Amino acid sequence: MPSNSKRVAEFESLLNILHRPHFSVEVTTAKDDEKMAWHVFIPDSLLEESDDPKIRTYKIGQIARACSIFGVEHIWVYRAGGGDGRFIKTVLEYAEAPQYLRKRLFPLMPELKYVGVIPPLRTPHHKLKEKPKIGEIREGFAFRKGRRIYADIGLDDPATVDGDIEGRATFRIISVRPLKVIPAKPTEYWGYRVHLTKKPLAKTLKKARLDLVIATSRKGRDVREVKLPPLEGEVGFVFGSPRKGVIELLGEEDYNFDLILNTIPNQRTATVRTEEAVLATLAVFNLIRRD
Repeated sequence: MPSNSKRVAEFESLLNILHRPHFSVEVTTAKDDEKMAWHVFIPDSLLEESDDPKIRTYKIGQIARACSIFGVEHIWVYRAGGGDGRFIKTVLEYAEAPQYLRKRLFPLMPELKYVGVIPPLRTPHHKLKEKPKIGEIREGFAFRKGRRIYADIGLDDPATVDGDIEGRATFRIISVRPLKVIPAKPTEYWGYRVHLTKKPLAKTLKKARLDLVIATSRKGRDVREVKLPPLEGEVGFVFGSPRKGVIELLGEEDYNFDLILNTIPNQRTATVRTEEAVLATLAVFNLIRRD
């Protein structure tokens, strides 16, 4: 009969086997001091399979949520014959804006009728109404009243702005009584910017001036078997539409992707929706992100 120590050793060996990764991706990561920014590219035909305005809004909300979870800083909407670019941009920007600023930034419009179905992003710049603290950074909207400039930063009273700025901006609280702020730069993830180029895919990618461009495709190389180049600088992830893949949407345009990857190998469904592909792809690369 085996001894207790031998049983423990055999059990630990079994655990190591069970917990061993099923695959490993060889990758050169960015240096600690390298700044990385992620860009996501989606077509204006994202909604081509849905006519229900509530579902269309919800699908855009899923893109916003996925990009926020993984810290995407730029979302690009390229022309692909869908004609929904303006609608997609408006809903994405509405979702990104802090709740307390939305009435100032967005007038009543039919495009926003069903934005209630979008899940809250809860990103660092979506602050709750709490007791102000010196040094706290908050998103706000600056406006002129008389000779002074004030900012709505989501608190009970507007703050006096020490500086000449108007419109949406980021502020740091420098005084609580009286409430006073100065323009500031965020020190953490602060949402994404939306770019509607009205240009086809290749021209949009060139406009973005990326360091690494990764296209996603079911026909691409298995992400588990690829040696990835360094993940640093401006990194772009390109997605197709519900009916056409990235290469098909590229058409006769000339563009050389750094990689064309299948980020959902062994998928068990006939198709993967764009919003699902965005979430899955960003999740894969988040595992190897080291910035």
